[in-house]
Amino acid sequence: MDSKALYQISYGLYVVGTKIDGKDAGCVVDAFIQSTSSPVPTVILCSIQANQTNTAIKQTGEFTISVLTKKTDPFVIANFGFQSGRDADKWANVPAKRMGDLPILENAAAWLRCKVTDFKELTTHTVFFCDVTDAMVGEGEVLTYGEYQKNWKGRAQEAFKAFRESGKAPAPAPRWVCSICGYVYDGTIPFEELPEDWKCPICGHPKSVFVKE
Repeated sequence: MDSKALYQISYGLYVVGTKIDGKDAGCVVDAFIQSTSSPVPTVILCSIQANQTNTAIKQTGEFTISVLTKKTDPFVIANFGFQSGRDADKWANVPAKRMGDLPILENAAAWLRCKVTDFKELTTHTVFFCDVTDAMVGEGEVLTYGEYQKNWKGRAQEAFKAFRESGKAPAPAPRWVCSICGYVYDGTIPFEELPEDWKCPICGHPKSVFVKE
């Protein structure tokens, strides 16, 4: 069987935020879907039983979801996916804020807060059935699991290797803002690598009027 066929199933990549024994916990997941939209929005999360986050969700009965975008730093994926929360404080390594008392990423396409109503144990995973109790829309194009496998996995591995070697999380990427109209550059090419004749798509002024924040 060619397991790569499963990469063609379209779904996103998400960071789960929760707590265990009063401390923030979380991990990266891809098996998260909406099951109903009304009268109460419901979702389903599939989580590895051996993960600390799985234990945390069972302990608290609640968790958050940060929907990753194509602007997400590959280190965020590595930080939440390539190490255990039993060994590291994952949330201390990334820009974060809170949704109530639970952690979420500072930047995401959307944020959800979910309450577990039931769960079912499979061989290696737990399926959590949940109500959505709060939701907010962010910015950015959603990163799909297929795109992660094709273009992002290697970058995440490189970022984690650099983190292991240096012992430091990378600094957040700077924002480039047009000083004329306030447009924030959000392209996939690093701003410094844009051609000199590139212009702001909103006001048409040259690259030179952008300032780094």
